[in-house]
Formats: sequence, structure tokens, C-alpha cells
Amino acid sequence: MNLDPDKLIVLFVIAMMVLGPKRLPEAARTLARWLAEVRKYTSSVRREMRDLLGETADEGVAVRNELRKVFAEPREAIEAGAREVRTWSSGSASPSLPETGPASAVSVPDDPSLN
Repeated sequence: MNLDPDKLIVLFVIAMMVLGPKRLPEAARTLARWLAEVRKYTSSVRREMRDLLGETADEGVAVRNELRKVFAEPREAIEAGAREVRTWSSGSASPSLPETGPASAVSVPDDPSLN
């Protein structure tokens, strides 16, 4: 929660009007104690969760990093292909087909039905 000085002043004025000058200090001390208890409780819960899940979280980070390494090369290839398709579709370049060598080097069986 983000309280600006203006908001704090408004809250103080409202509290002064509702509680009065005699009960306001006691209410402030009680509120401070409650907030301290809540902070202590949440801090202990956070610490227990970190201890409980710390090793598991570290393993999860290691697995995530390993998966990123494994999928980096295919991702780069897919992104490069997508860039090339975008270039083709914009009409600024013709597709570059992989070179297979001279056509005579490819052996194609004769199909008698084509003669």
C-alpha cells in the first residue's frame, strides 16, 4: 500500500475526529503492535517457505536454464525462417534455395508412362 503524506494527514485528521485526542495515542500503539505481529508472522512464513522450497526452486531454475539451452538452436532456426518468409512475402527478395549441385548429378529413373 502506498501512502502519500497528503493521505496520511487526511487519515490523521479523520482518526483525531473519530477517536479524539485522548484515545488516539492508545489506538496508534495498538495498531503498531498489530502491524508488528503481522510483519513477524509473514516474515516467518516467508522464511519457512523459502527453506521448504529453496532446494526445489534451485532445481527448477537449473532445469529451466537447461531447457533454454536445448531449445535455443531450434528457436533461432525458426526465427531465421520466419524472417526469411517475411522478406519473401514483402517481395524484396527471392527465396534462396539450398544448392544441390548440377541437375545431371541427380539420378531420376525413367518413367515409361511419360513417353
